[in-house]
Amino acid sequence: MSLSYLSFLGMGAGAACAFGGAGLIAVARGWQPAASRSRGAGLRGRAARAVAELPSGWRDNYRLLLAAAGVAGAVTWAVTGWPVHGLLAAAIVAGLPFILHPGGSGRAEIARLEALAEWLQQLASVRAGGKPLEATIIALDTVPALLRREVGSLAGRLSSGVPARSAYRALADDLGDRVGDDIAQLFMDHVTSRGPGLARALAAQATLVARQAADLRDIDAERAKARSEARRVSLFAIAVVGAILLNGSYAAPFATPLGQLGLVALAALFVLALVWLRRMAEMDAEPRTLLPADQRRGSNGREGAVG
Repeated sequence: MSLSYLSFLGMGAGAACAFGGAGLIAVARGWQPAASRSRGAGLRGRAARAVAELPSGWRDNYRLLLAAAGVAGAVTWAVTGWPVHGLLAAAIVAGLPFILHPGGSGRAEIARLEALAEWLQQLASVRAGGKPLEATIIALDTVPALLRREVGSLAGRLSSGVPARSAYRALADDLGDRVGDDIAQLFMDHVTSRGPGLARALAAQATLVARQAADLRDIDAERAKARSEARRVSLFAIAVVGAILLNGSYAAPFATPLGQLGLVALAALFVLALVWLRRMAEMDAEPRTLLPADQRRGSNGREGAVG
């Protein structure tokens, strides 16, 4: 019975070490966590979004933290002789930024809205001089850092001859939310009408987006106390677990195959509680007004099949 438990735990810990080794190889090859705002379902997409929502210092170096987590897990397993101890050490190191910065999605959204408002105001200022919108987007070199990827892609499409309407629709997919759809729709309406009031419309849209950012900042400030409490409780729990596992007499009940399984269950419950708290703090995204690219392709394919 004991041998069966140990075999099961050994396979799980071996898989964790394999992932850690893969992380080390990825680091050596220059891998970086995806910063895409894709709304795709699945654990991988949610993990990528969670990493992208971390403060820049953690986000930019998270690949190194994953490598450190793999090393910490392997060393802890080798020293204690128990695989779950190694798994817990790896999980604590990899999850540290999420514990120190719970509910990062709100702050990331605020910063992104502020960047959009700044970009729109820049476009309005240049457009007021009579320069065409497409030329303004291509020539503008003071794009906020948070939008350089999306705006750079848009400028590249316009420079390469992609029709303006298609380029703006692609921008909506790159931004991937209701605000991005509103901005893209404004641009596409201008392609159709070429009216003289674009500068005023851009400035009005910038004001609206800035107001949304300010409202979110007020909400985020009200939630700061709850996040601080969650951070303190989480760090205290980790400290207690560490003290227990490092103390021989206290750790004795967990130094058995059955104790290892119990430790896995307790750790899983702790992680689920943190995820649940994070989900409670997230605000539901407004529904998009423009169909994403994959849904448009599916719709066109069905129409073609019917025709």
